[in-house]
Amino acid sequence: MDIGIIIKRLREENGLSQEALAENLHVTRQAVSKWESGRGVPDIENIIGLSDTFDISIDELIRSSQRVENKIIVDSASKKWHMLIIIFLVTIIGYIVYFALEHKIIMVGFGIATLFMLGIELHVFFRKRILWRAAKRTE
Repeated sequence: MDIGIIIKRLREENGLSQEALAENLHVTRQAVSKWESGRGVPDIENIIGLSDTFDISIDELIRSSQRVENKIIVDSASKKWHMLIIIFLVTIIGYIVYFALEHKIIMVGFGIATLFMLGIELHVFFRKRILWRAAKRTE
């Protein structure tokens, strides 16, 4: 059974509107609608939230759909790649600093581009964690 059908059934059994469920999970009503219609798949943070809201195991939600299992695997791999890219960019910054201090070669353009890319990677990597923590603090 697809996770969208399960979410809709559980939501209706618990007497929640899409808006109420969305507010509880700190997502938009459109996100809940996409999950229920099969046009989207909740990420792991939202699966945990759904599990808590409906008092069912995470396994029931994850194993309900191959799409959900695949998304979790891809998200996990994506985080690993972002971490590797961050390490690589920090190494490049170290390289730039070394050449500036030891050889008096200042690579301004390269340094700015590397810092810009590092900023983007850090933003992507930490964005969901920061938003989730902020949402939990407001409860």
